[in-house]
Amino acid sequence: MKNFLDYLQDNNKTFKESSFNSIDSLILAYLSYFHFPNTLTRLKDLDISKTTKVEKNREFIKRVVTSNRYKDIESCFYVEDTNDLIEKQFSAVTFLLPNNTMYISFRGTDSTLTGWKEDFNMAFMLPVPAQKEALNYVEKVTKLIPRKFYIGGHSKGGNLAVYAGCNLSNNLSTRIIKIYSHDGPGFIKEFLTTSNYQNIKDKIEKIVPSSSIIGMLLYTNENYKIIESSARGILEHDPFSWLINENNFIILKKLSDGTVFTNKVINDFLSSLSKKEREIFIDSLFTVLKSTNLTTLDEISKNFIVKLPNILIAIYKLDDVNKKYIIKTIKALIKSCLTNLSLLIHGD
Repeated sequence: MKNFLDYLQDNNKTFKESSFNSIDSLILAYLSYFHFPNTLTRLKDLDISKTTKVEKNREFIKRVVTSNRYKDIESCFYVEDTNDLIEKQFSAVTFLLPNNTMYISFRGTDSTLTGWKEDFNMAFMLPVPAQKEALNYVEKVTKLIPRKFYIGGHSKGGNLAVYAGCNLSNNLSTRIIKIYSHDGPGFIKEFLTTSNYQNIKDKIEKIVPSSSIIGMLLYTNENYKIIESSARGILEHDPFSWLINENNFIILKKLSDGTVFTNKVINDFLSSLSKKEREIFIDSLFTVLKSTNLTTLDEISKNFIVKLPNILIAIYKLDDVNKKYIIKTIKALIKSCLTNLSLLIHGD
């Protein structure tokens, strides 16, 4: 089955010959995970020799810069800003398309604890620092370049795209062609009832794989498209696994039963906690993770056994209030899981 690597190889038509589509958006969204020069640069002129050690990424960027469809796209306004103090992980880049439109691309979560902590903070905080930064970025770019534009991103980048698009001033938002969220998490419930969101939601296209976990976190009102993936479970979050047929993703009718169950468990669990309880639990969880003195989840995963004593000591040192909230939160999660499991089994 084909994915966006095959699309890059097979589709050599220019944007004048074949209009912009959802796969183009995914490709430009995924490009945000790479580093770009600060100067205006055509994609075909990028130095890709040190881009990444990951083979599939090397093949991806190689096909992008040699593609007749993408090679003349220009990148500009690349920014990258991670701030541990305010728990912000943000990166964006703008692509100027040959058809006189532009695509503003937001990077998703990296593997740093700071990036993941900010993601978890979305369960009780709006806006988080990256959302504020995304709005400021779009305002700045769209004032400097008076083109119609797309906004998009993969994972957290999709969430940032939706937040920024919803909160732009009217004179700028009228230039939005479409907002793409590629398996991006949702928002706390209150955001979905705001006039800002309601006024722009028809321009949002959300795409999730059938076993989506990340993209179904929190709440979403968009009429999302469910697509087929060659992977399973959490691995479906990888865009390389998303299957296509010519210029379209392969569309499915419904989410997997496991995803519906998991989504219900998580959202019922979050609804049972106050914002303060969510905040205390998340802060305590990351206090424990930071006790390892490691900075990424990858490092923690690889060194978990070695760092387990640090983790246990950190849990022991938590004050009684935090321990109380952690126990309450775990009980709420177990209760939600058992309740929804019963509904799944008995259909009541």
